[in-house]
Amino acid sequence: MLSKYQEALEKLIEEVHAFGRLDKEAFELVFEAVKSNDLEKAEEARRLLKGNHKANATIDMNAITTLALYAPEASDLRRVVTLIKIASELSRIGDYIKTHAKNVRQQIVGEEGGLPVDETCIGFHQSTLRALELALEAIVEEESESLDRIARQISVEESKCDDFVSILEKNMIGEICSRPEQADELVGRLHVMRKLERISDRCVNIVKLARYALEGGKLKL
Repeated sequence: MLSKYQEALEKLIEEVHAFGRLDKEAFELVFEAVKSNDLEKAEEARRLLKGNHKANATIDMNAITTLALYAPEASDLRRVVTLIKIASELSRIGDYIKTHAKNVRQQIVGEEGGLPVDETCIGFHQSTLRALELALEAIVEEESESLDRIARQISVEESKCDDFVSILEKNMIGEICSRPEQADELVGRLHVMRKLERISDRCVNIVKLARYALEGGKLKL
């Protein structure tokens, strides 16, 4: 039978994991919107993340309550504090996805014939989605070897995202040169794309936090 603290900790882990699943689901919706020029999917992604900050605040409060009620020892204290930090990372990821959904919506409405989508754009979204999936695995993982595997895999996806964004930036700059009258709009899209690239960076941070929670040591983000 689990102790009251263990029950509270497991509930907190599930809350954080569910919070991350919302990010993943919203990103999948935006990805579908990009591929199929589906305006409703972009809108649905934004609606899904509407309570993003409120949910993060609830997790923070539940974590603080757990600490206050059970006064866990060092390793357990580290786990709870780490969950607070992971929830913060997920909240920022949610903000990036909402911004992306808004931008996709504007592009679908404004572009004649729909959004221009190429292999680089698709690859970027696929790698970002895979990074999110790996981060979710890390949140509930309790084996060091498995976390090592996740860390290696997510590093590959993060590197891919960097490469994809570099290509997208070059393409966008070329568009700005050929369509100077739309420079403001294109620069705005470029800004959103750079923000979106940070999702994979924050997923890497989540894996580092999960490892720190399990093993201790020095945390470098």
